[in-house]
Amino acid sequence: MNKTYLLSIIVAVLMMCGCTKVEVKSVQGEVIAVKKVPVTAGEFMLPVTVKGNPQLYWKARPISDWLHVSDQNWKQNAYNLTINYDSNESSMYVRNFARVGHVVIETYDGFVSDTIVVMQRGITPALALESKNVTYSETECEITFDTNLTDYCRPSMAFSANASWVSSIEYLACGTHLLVKFAANAGEERKAVIKVSFTDAWGETTVAEGVLTQEAYVAPEPETPAEPETPAEPETPVAPETPAEPETPAEPETPVAPETPAEPSPEPEENVR
Repeated sequence: MNKTYLLSIIVAVLMMCGCTKVEVKSVQGEVIAVKKVPVTAGEFMLPVTVKGNPQLYWKARPISDWLHVSDQNWKQNAYNLTINYDSNESSMYVRNFARVGHVVIETYDGFVSDTIVVMQRGITPALALESKNVTYSETECEITFDTNLTDYCRPSMAFSANASWVSSIEYLACGTHLLVKFAANAGEERKAVIKVSFTDAWGETTVAEGVLTQEAYVAPEPETPAEPETPAEPETPVAPETPAEPETPAEPETPVAPETPAEPSPEPEENVR
């Protein structure tokens, strides 16, 4: 870059805004100013001047669609550049996190192309991870993961564990659980810290941790062999029953002779005088 045409910007300090020197990626040329703005829509003004050749023409061109420069005509020397920015507020249906945008300052001859970085706040990332206990024989489990991050944020999320016996951590499609895989335990109780982190566009990192505890190995008790069964004694054969002798028919009864009626006794004689 030809330093003769190096742009210099004097940034006026506005309420709720400030200038911060940060490392910014994917910029054109040098970062000549960094501006932090609130989450609501607004604008700010930057006095711009060209060093070395005051007759050099330059213009501002927004790279991010939420930044706007009303006057994109070619200008000379000092100029008060006004940059407008859209709201980054969230709603019931949209969650907007911190973001970074660029406005490029370029000269007519093409020797200079430098960047103004605009940083806008959003909602604060929230992460929460449960702790869980598992048995020695288990090799995977699901852990509840609560967050306000969206699928759009997944590339900026990282998952890790501080123990080699944990083999993998997967963020499930449901968005509410992590699938953690690990080795079965053959020794003492052990613990692993499961960590989830999210780095936003400002480079700020939010972290949540949970503890996975795997119980100690428990050796199975040896089985007591069953006592052999005593063979049953053979049954004594039962002799066949002797058939009953036929009953002797009863003798016919002798008929009884009828009784002879008794003779009447004589009446006593009366004494006559």
